[in-house]
Amino acid sequence: MDRSRIAAAIWPWGTDTKEQMIQAAEDISKIGYKSFESVKYALYAFDLNLKDYKEVIDRYDIKPASFYFHLPERENEASIFENLDKELDMIAGLGVKRISLQATAGRPQVMDKGNLEYEIDIVSRFAERTKEYGIKTSIHPHFDTWVMYENEVDNILQNTSADVLSLAPDTAHLVMCHCDVYKIIERYGDRVHFTHLKDIKEIKGDASATQKVYGEFCELGQGCIDFARIFKLLMNHGYDGPLCEELDVAPISNVLSAKNNYDFLVKSYK
Repeated sequence: MDRSRIAAAIWPWGTDTKEQMIQAAEDISKIGYKSFESVKYALYAFDLNLKDYKEVIDRYDIKPASFYFHLPERENEASIFENLDKELDMIAGLGVKRISLQATAGRPQVMDKGNLEYEIDIVSRFAERTKEYGIKTSIHPHFDTWVMYENEVDNILQNTSADVLSLAPDTAHLVMCHCDVYKIIERYGDRVHFTHLKDIKEIKGDASATQKVYGEFCELGQGCIDFARIFKLLMNHGYDGPLCEELDVAPISNVLSAKNNYDFLVKSYK
């Protein structure tokens, strides 16, 4: 496979300081990664200074494949747009064409019609703005957000245009929320523009009652997800984008898990 497609999620190293970014860049480059995904907040460790950020990625010969944004709670929705143009200007300056968008935080007790319609609206407005910068937004279904269950994935994708919004499936979060990850990728494979690949231990019971969510995630090949099936579905749809490994809480170290996941992808994605 083309190893340059393998990306590392680097926020577990930290998002508050330049030094955390530099350490992550050094570590993943030694493993063999050529690309990574970071989060919006990490841009502020560089005070949105494009030159300083480029100096780090050029030093380690790596490139950002995507940046991850979080929609705030509904009452704070305006905050996502306050500095968005400055953020998008920097991201575009880095040559990035992808954003992963986590749905609205602060999940209500009932996802009624009004809430479903609100999510379509806020996600569409965000995605339309990023499109102006040549950046495609992909919705990232995530535990304990407004796009969590399979009907909510259907709602957001079936009521938005494919040229505005894509899908960034997270294999572990979909399983955590009792979604059929294979059917979702099969159904929306033509709209997959980014991927989060991580494994998860077998989940039983209601996802909303699950405690210590991130403790259920594990390195690729160590959980219940059939990645051979995932990879086949992606290839069947002609997906040629980044394959981003992710593990929020590493059992030993971020470096070791990033290496184990890299090796798994090199061996298994055929």
